[in-house]
Amino acid sequence: MTCRSCNYEFCWICMEGWDKHGSGTGGYYKCNRYDADAQTADTDAARAKAELDRYLHYYQRFANHSEAGKFAQRMREGTENRMIELQASHGNSSWIDVQFLNAATEQLIECRRVLKYTYVFGYYLPPGKEKNLFEYLQENLEKNAEHLTGLSEMPLDKMNRSEIINYTRVTETFLRNLLTGVEDGLTSNAPLV
Repeated sequence: MTCRSCNYEFCWICMEGWDKHGSGTGGYYKCNRYDADAQTADTDAARAKAELDRYLHYYQRFANHSEAGKFAQRMREGTENRMIELQASHGNSSWIDVQFLNAATEQLIECRRVLKYTYVFGYYLPPGKEKNLFEYLQENLEKNAEHLTGLSEMPLDKMNRSEIINYTRVTETFLRNLLTGVEDGLTSNAPLV
């Protein structure tokens, strides 16, 4: 066919330029036949792109938790100063009364370290029930770690001691559940990885 506007010649079946058709390409009307090699090449390219996208998904989350872990390490350095400020602002508080901040920070450091490597584990975990359960546990740990981070960063005058203690324990429970599941197999019929 020829476009009336620009006189571009093209094949109406495949919409490619007519110059790509001819005896050199196997005939003028070869485009209407299934070319398994071309389809395989397209499939291989699509598969490679999908695998690259999958890799990047896991790598970006690994890198994000690595950065969050570094942030938690820096947070550890300021925790003692915050504990001293909190103790001073409450007058009669003992050093033990403000240890909840240190416990929360240490829990966050451990969570970020584990979460970082869960993305390596998840990358190699085959699809199925085990992976679904693993991702559920991973998601819950991430949510609780993020919430605990937010609570720990609050201004001292708005900080709720019992809420931080509670979320530190909840986060620790989710961390232990994830680690136990990975160590023992997440489902009863799952092979150990």
